[in-house]
Amino acid sequence: LQLVIVNVTGLGVDLGEEEEGSATSLAMHILSMVVYSIACLLGVSGNGLVIWIAGFKMKKTVNSIWFLNLAIADFIFTFFLPLSITYTALGFHWPFGKLLCKLNSTMAFLNMFASVFLLTVISMDRCISVAFPIWSHNHRSPELAARIALGTWGLAVLLSSPYLVFRDTLVSSRNVTSCYNNFALSDDYTSEDEIRVFLWCIMSDSSHCQLVR
Repeated sequence: LQLVIVNVTGLGVDLGEEEEGSATSLAMHILSMVVYSIACLLGVSGNGLVIWIAGFKMKKTVNSIWFLNLAIADFIFTFFLPLSITYTALGFHWPFGKLLCKLNSTMAFLNMFASVFLLTVISMDRCISVAFPIWSHNHRSPELAARIALGTWGLAVLLSSPYLVFRDTLVSSRNVTSCYNNFALSDDYTSEDEIRVFLWCIMSDSSHCQLVR
């Protein structure tokens, strides 16, 4: 650790600038937690209401199926937001274990892929309805929409599944658990590896580098 401090000092890191950067980083963390909290409250309640109305109260139409699936995708994402809020509040210490580390990231990317694919399908549906109105009237049905929505979910699950494999947790020498992408699928980390990561974090000023800090 003394070697690291000497090297960083030799690089000319100014303590005043470091403190200013830490204050800015703290402010950004607080802002992100506030935004995540608002998104969680509005997202869970709002999307839950849409799911209840579109899924149980409305007649099954093509549009209601699109809205229902979009609401499900956003509901899943906002439902897992408290984990990210806690992770940020604890200084990027992950106390929830490896399984939730994998699930949290997987759900976030599942929402991203599902939302993008569903919005693309909705745009194509609108385009076909305008360009080919007679064909659309004869073939556009809730059953077809449900099958297409199911296919988009399957593709989204397939593309987000690597995060179930590569997402991992690691406890640093300071007893801080990080949730990170372990593309090497290895737990063999040495002190030299930690020193290199520590130096990279300081030079890049990355707020997510809590691995060895």
